[in-house]
Amino acid sequence: MEFRTATFGRRGLHAAVTLALLAACAGCGNTRFLRRTCPTPPDPQGAAERPTPSAEYRVACPDVVAVTFTDHPDWDAVAVVDVDGRLPLPRPGGVNADGRTLDEIRTDLAALADCPAERVTVTLAAARSARVVVYGPIRGRARVVPYQGPEPVLDFLKRVGGLPPGSKLNQVYVIRPNVAAAARPQVFRVNVAAVLVDGDPRTNVLLQADDQIYVGETRQSVLSRVLPDWLGTAYRRLTGLLPDDWWSFTKSRRTADPSLGGTTHPGSLFLAPGRSAD
Repeated sequence: MEFRTATFGRRGLHAAVTLALLAACAGCGNTRFLRRTCPTPPDPQGAAERPTPSAEYRVACPDVVAVTFTDHPDWDAVAVVDVDGRLPLPRPGGVNADGRTLDEIRTDLAALADCPAERVTVTLAAARSARVVVYGPIRGRARVVPYQGPEPVLDFLKRVGGLPPGSKLNQVYVIRPNVAAAARPQVFRVNVAAVLVDGDPRTNVLLQADDQIYVGETRQSVLSRVLPDWLGTAYRRLTGLLPDDWWSFTKSRRTADPSLGGTTHPGSLFLAPGRSAD
């Protein structure tokens, strides 16, 4: 009996290694394509949180806005848009900011201060009024990113590192809840290859506030999570998948994060399974 069990164990291990190698070879092309077209930015978390709003971005409560006056530096202020939509400034006074662009707010402040618009600077210090939720490539994971205005979905994902190796390129979708518009939800399928290879932008959807993005996961990525730790490490290096410290199931690298009430990893792009995206 002991001999049979040992033999079966070796056969099972050999089968697992063989399966992993075959799957690795099958996914290498996809991994190389992603690394070439969507390299991971040096600071994806910073790129997501650092405000770089588009010109079309509409300010709303509780966005944080910074204002400077060239001729009146003592008027400089950082303020939160109030629930009534006004930007409360002691001087030269509050202006309506809800639903307005930064340029429109600057024009109003310049008129109130009786100076040219070029002498006033209005910037977005923190985007808090809307968000985009990204799911994947690990199923059940979510990442909340501040919305900073209309942006093509693939440009957004590349900027915040949301298309890492292990992403399934034929399973990228944008879900638009349309709750504020009291309309039915919409689903848009993104043809990643057509956008990145053929330069066809038709499915590169412009994101709106509160959109949700779903990125599928390849079989190679799924397999790497069920392999033993020692084999999974070698497999991920062979396939070029994410580094070991990204994977929250790697027990030896888990660290507690009290702010999330669970275990996460430095540099992790997504929350742990079961955690709220809010």
